Amino acid sequence: MKAAVVEKIRAAKVTEVPDPVVIPASLKIKVEACAVCGSDLRIFTKGDPRATFPRIIGHEIAGTVVETSPELAGYRVGERVTVAPGHGCGKCKYCRNGMGNVCIHPRPSVGYASSGGFAQYIVPPVNVVANGFVNPIPDNLTFEQASMAELLACCINGQERAQVGEGDTVLIIGAGPAGCMHIQLARARGASKVLVANRSPRRLRMAAERFHPDAAFCGEGDALVQKVLAETDGLGADVVIVAAPSHEAQENALRMVAPRGRVNLFGGLPKDNCISHLETNIIHYKECMLTGASSSLGRQNREALRLLSENKVEPMKYITHRFTLDEFGDAFAAVERHDTIKAVVFPWKTKREILEIGKSE
Repeated sequence: MKAAVVEKIRAAKVTEVPDPVVIPASLKIKVEACAVCGSDLRIFTKGDPRATFPRIIGHEIAGTVVETSPELAGYRVGERVTVAPGHGCGKCKYCRNGMGNVCIHPRPSVGYASSGGFAQYIVPPVNVVANGFVNPIPDNLTFEQASMAELLACCINGQERAQVGEGDTVLIIGAGPAGCMHIQLARARGASKVLVANRSPRRLRMAAERFHPDAAFCGEGDALVQKVLAETDGLGADVVIVAAPSHEAQENALRMVAPRGRVNLFGGLPKDNCISHLETNIIHYKECMLTGASSSLGRQNREALRLLSENKVEPMKYITHRFTLDEFGDAFAAVERHDTIKAVVFPWKTKREILEIGKSE
């Protein structure tokens, strides 16, 4: 099969590799679409402690089942499915209690330490299948639309941790793909006001034009804090979601959250520069809660597909660029330049076929 293989940091080639072979309790999937995640870009440009080289990366996958092992029930050849990168062992205390995303004995994850979706076929690890990360695509979603489900599932996890609900004022710091999804998801969960902040005017403008937050703020530091407080009658937001890898955003989130509000650190920091200096007295006196969010659960991936199929989160608003597998390098360059909201790679399509998709929207 054809695959994009990352050999080392900033070195990848599209080449022929052996087709993956079905293993017991798993299945073989023809990859129809794989969206580019910020984590993919990080692996490619900086490396990731969870990823090994050489590696076929990519974990926002939609495709068609072409073969199943005799031991596996519940799937059929021809079925359309998504694949997400679950890493839970399925046996530890946290996996048994439905919290496999914080598994203490993590298994190789799709696109990190096991082969991912920038290839024509994938055979997911057994634990990924067993833990509910291969899910049927609703009939009214295309493959590229369904590839949005993995990121949305991560956003669902973050908003569950932050308890976003009816009547909340939600501030999202960061207007990248995840930040944009948080805008629509917060509304779907009943938020009465959604605010977004970003230090890049171009990225903020793109988010505001497509997703229409109640207010959009360009800036950072004290100036941003004052804008948010003015917009919230001096109280701050009930929920602040930090969807940006920024120390300053994490630190200022506490200044912009309302008393007894919730802050979710959705975006991680670089491993070699991961210390933020938080004014913990704010937590003490405001009685606010500080949470994190990492990856997602199988049930959240199914919830994401439902929200996309019901258009409560509108998948076509996120897809701005499409590429063939041979254009792997161009796709990653566009994402790195912040030209995209979401870019999707189609391992089987020609450039002409991809252009036809864009014309048919």
